[in-house]
Amino acid sequence: MIETSRREAPLPKAIIFDLDGTLVESTIDFMKFRRRLLDYVKEKGADMSMYSIKDTTVAMISRFEQEMRRNRKDERTIDSLLSDIESFLDEIELENIERTEPVVGAIDLLEDLKNQGVKIGVLTRGSPEYARKALDIAGLERFVDATIGRDRKSGIRPKPHPESAFALTEKLGVPIEETIMVGDYSIDFYCARDSNIRFYGIASEPESRESLSEAGCTEILSDLYELRKRIGL
Repeated sequence: MIETSRREAPLPKAIIFDLDGTLVESTIDFMKFRRRLLDYVKEKGADMSMYSIKDTTVAMISRFEQEMRRNRKDERTIDSLLSDIESFLDEIELENIERTEPVVGAIDLLEDLKNQGVKIGVLTRGSPEYARKALDIAGLERFVDATIGRDRKSGIRPKPHPESAFALTEKLGVPIEETIMVGDYSIDFYCARDSNIRFYGIASEPESRESLSEAGCTEILSDLYELRKRIGL
């Protein structure tokens, strides 16, 4: 455990972390995600000129849902299509999960936060099963107080929609103004911005830094060790 330093400002009462790329080294084949998603929407009659393999799965799913509504598909059909997508995404997420490892510094950081009484939440676009297993395999689950993932049955719209952040702060029992959020991608920043939660970006890779910068994030840190310094831990 890393020795804590004297702080000039109080720690936040809660910190909400993204999962993949922020707390764990992701084992998910995101390119496989995208290819499978493109095949599916094409099969269902989508206008493929609107989609690109370079798009995020979040953008593609949102675009597909909007297109189905423009095409006057009924809500039951749309829900069935989105459930199909969620099912095969769940399967792909779990394919290599046994190889999950914590990001460097994650265990020490979460342990020290817990020792200081800080509530820890995880907000992910992954499924609840994926999140639970990934955290467990990485040795982080014991530090986490609450998790919200991608789950259509819950009725909670996943990030970047702020509804997911509001639901997680409620589970943690900590008000928005005493919470910070940490993530490595634009959807994390958008979720924090739209829910009025202070945000720190973690950009250990050039792609993360580019995504955060283009989204308008100004608090971009290189790793979790820099985050420790920033919050005074």
